[in-house]
Amino acid sequence: MWKLIIFNCILGFNYQIVTTNLNEGNSSALDYKSEFEKFKNNNNRKYLRDYDEMRSFRAFEENYKVIEEHNQHYKEGQKSFRLKPNIFADMSTDGYLKGYLRLLKSNVEESANNVAEIVGSPLMTNLPESLDWRNKGFVTPSYNQQTCGSCYAFSIAESIGGQVFKRTGKVLSLSKQQIVDCSVSHGNQGCVGGSLRNTLIYLQSTGGIMRDDDYKYVAKKGHCQFVPDLSVVNVTSWAILPVHDEQAIQAAVTHIGPVAISINATPKTFQLYSDGIYDDALCSSASVNHAMLVIGFGKDYWILKNWWGERWGESGFMRIRKGVNMCGIANYAAYAVV
Repeated sequence: MWKLIIFNCILGFNYQIVTTNLNEGNSSALDYKSEFEKFKNNNNRKYLRDYDEMRSFRAFEENYKVIEEHNQHYKEGQKSFRLKPNIFADMSTDGYLKGYLRLLKSNVEESANNVAEIVGSPLMTNLPESLDWRNKGFVTPSYNQQTCGSCYAFSIAESIGGQVFKRTGKVLSLSKQQIVDCSVSHGNQGCVGGSLRNTLIYLQSTGGIMRDDDYKYVAKKGHCQFVPDLSVVNVTSWAILPVHDEQAIQAAVTHIGPVAISINATPKTFQLYSDGIYDDALCSSASVNHAMLVIGFGKDYWILKNWWGERWGESGFMRIRKGVNMCGIANYAAYAVV
């Protein structure tokens, strides 16, 4: 039985990365205090109290050592991805989890979902080994959701935009702010969090979605200002892909377009991800707490778009191991029918 997932994913900030030799896996002794000062300067980080700064430094030192050790293993060929110190580098695991990856659930029966009729159909056969919608021309800005937990809005809006591109060849940026402000009527909680399913039901019932230019993102919840006459895309239906079926995701990304997915962003390696194919055995598939967009795939990996700015991951994207339900990527995947 699937429980409705509410995502709280306040993970976007404007920031700069501390440039060091960590990507090379250099394990030589480091002056962590000096690196912390660089981190504060590069990220314009200020702390209200001395205790807060001391606590943040301890977390930074711990994370820096993790990054250094991990990247040394990468250099030796033992890891398939690298880490880097970013805006989360001064956060402890506990602070990261409690402050940025809170998860709420409500009791909704799985039978309430519209399960996509894609398994067993011709769409499941003759799938390409690789596909990247960016190479086909679907290139959108590197969004930063900032301090608003709106990953659900970005994921669904971008997925719809991908379908519009597939049909028309035009890149259309759709309003995430409309979803943040207006979908509370269908169970979402603005910047506190929301779910893919609630968002799809809202868009199907409300009469469509406006353009970003007409309803701009402000990273905080406001009053609903949806204007039906300015709606540019109507959602006629929506579908949830079969649980734990990555081939169904591959078929949907190929034939439908980019697909919104839920994922477990809990591990420290996810927090500090830099580049490469993410593959962490400690990233459980038992629960999910963030929403991203599958924008393509290779033979052994998925390509995901995130909403944490271009300095996180691979210019705002992530590659993650395919075929093992890494981080629960196949737990809950959805798309709208436009």
